[in-house]
Amino acid sequence: MGKKTFLLGLAVLLAGKLFAMDLTVIAGAGNFSFDTSSETSLNQNGEEFKGHFFPFGKLNIKDQLTDTFGYTATMERDPLLRNTLSCEMTIDAGFLKLSVGPLFGMFNSWDTLIRPGVSTSLGLEFPGIFFLNLRGGATFGSEYSLETSCISLGFWLPNLLSTINLNANKYNDGPLIQDELLRASYRADIHAKNVPYTVSIEMGYQALTRGYSSSGEDIIRAVFLGFETDINIKPNFTLILGSEIPVFVWGKDDLKKAKNHWFFQAFAGFKWSLEKRTDDFIPLENMGEE
Repeated sequence: MGKKTFLLGLAVLLAGKLFAMDLTVIAGAGNFSFDTSSETSLNQNGEEFKGHFFPFGKLNIKDQLTDTFGYTATMERDPLLRNTLSCEMTIDAGFLKLSVGPLFGMFNSWDTLIRPGVSTSLGLEFPGIFFLNLRGGATFGSEYSLETSCISLGFWLPNLLSTINLNANKYNDGPLIQDELLRASYRADIHAKNVPYTVSIEMGYQALTRGYSSSGEDIIRAVFLGFETDINIKPNFTLILGSEIPVFVWGKDDLKKAKNHWFFQAFAGFKWSLEKRTDDFIPLENMGEE
């Protein structure tokens, strides 16, 4: 009797709500990176920065269970943070948004295949006016660890969403090597009513550092320009295309950019929205079954 009453109450609570589960898949490649297998400084060896090719990708699932509760799950391959997996429960309390959940470094070391941690975010949003979001995450352990943090401040204007982002990522490969990326940018998302696509332009500054305990560190900096377009092929399917180019690159101390070398990042993917009614979770014809 108790089980039937609980299921009936849950069905009544959720009935009639329409939500969408979003699946986003992104894949790409670039070459603005240090070789993560190197153990000595380019400066020490008298070498120039030529970049290092890397593939990257992201698979994200975002689902809203009720008006208040939802979840996001993300698997990502990043040139600096390597392989990560996160799953966060989200709480939408109107203008206040909160998420928290486990974060894992996955298969980044043969000695420790999974490194656990935690990620969380806190957001303040007044739709159509502005939003502020704080996000951070870290794994635990001494063999290797990763840290990530982000501050985003956005303003809505007619046909334009302006966002200022500050990101800091760090990967500690034991006590010997440390990779860091500091990135500050401005992003403009341009859209228009009844136009089946949006155009985004991003520009900013980034500093990439690879430190070695025995031979100092390499630092390469860049002013970059990025472009992205999201095209609605169908009401529930969006094609994503983008690229980013460092337009001016320079190193610290004696580290120099190699001549006739160009750096890039390009990606493509899609977003698929699956609409569903929350009463589909509990078929009413099966409500009386034990």
